[in-house]
Amino acid sequence: MGKVYTTDELNNAFNKALDLFNDVLDSDITPENTLLVFFTPETGLTVYEQLCRTHFPHMLKENYHAPGYFESFIAQAFVNDDPYGILMRSDLSYESFEITEIFLHELSHLFCAKNEIEGGHFFDRYCMGSGEEDGYMNAGYAIWRELVADVMADAVMSDMAVVSLTRVKPVIKQLYSQIRMDNPGAKGNMSRLIAQVMITREVAGTADWNKACRSIARILPPDSSIMQMMLMSVHHKLNQSPFWEITPEFIMELGQMYCDFMATRITNIIRRGKRSQ
Repeated sequence: MGKVYTTDELNNAFNKALDLFNDVLDSDITPENTLLVFFTPETGLTVYEQLCRTHFPHMLKENYHAPGYFESFIAQAFVNDDPYGILMRSDLSYESFEITEIFLHELSHLFCAKNEIEGGHFFDRYCMGSGEEDGYMNAGYAIWRELVADVMADAVMSDMAVVSLTRVKPVIKQLYSQIRMDNPGAKGNMSRLIAQVMITREVAGTADWNKACRSIARILPPDSSIMQMMLMSVHHKLNQSPFWEITPEFIMELGQMYCDFMATRITNIIRRGKRSQ
């Protein structure tokens, strides 16, 4: 059963997670160059503005005044040339393994933001436009950044994929049903779905996509050909070394496949509606 941890306990948990992370990836992230700041929904606005005005002014452009913003996340990573930052909610009950997973996920964001392309900061360099291609790029990066953080955190925690596709099938089914145009969290659900598939032993345990695909096909709906293309693209990327390095072309392709997937879902809904009339 979880408990609400003190800020001292959360700091200790962060240091342990960082040691674990650096044992595997040897990053430049240290306790000295990382600001770990805590908030509750009641203090979130003040804490966020103080942190960003001092260290991350570009984050003041975010829509953090939106109702419910500080109830919408548990932790958030902040990247600048120096320092790093993690904003962590301190009023929730956690299991000890959950705290480790949360910190490893946020550390993965920090690491990837600096190392995914030469010079870092992919989002600032490629995702700030507003045209059609920019929409593909933004969608692709939104999906990739969360799924790769999940995959990286899982890899740090365990040297061996132990979860089976059969075990995660109910989760996959639920996430799949939530990837809809009327759901503002659709891209997040797509990220989690892909990550859940990628960390299973049937998929993470082989570099042979054909072998992985045969296992995946048994848990996906029959109208999921574009989803399988996305999974294939990510699987190929995760089997390259280093897997966290990306190109604009890869992210653009991922985003376009996501938009095609959403368009196909709308078309299928319309067709089913016409047949039922």
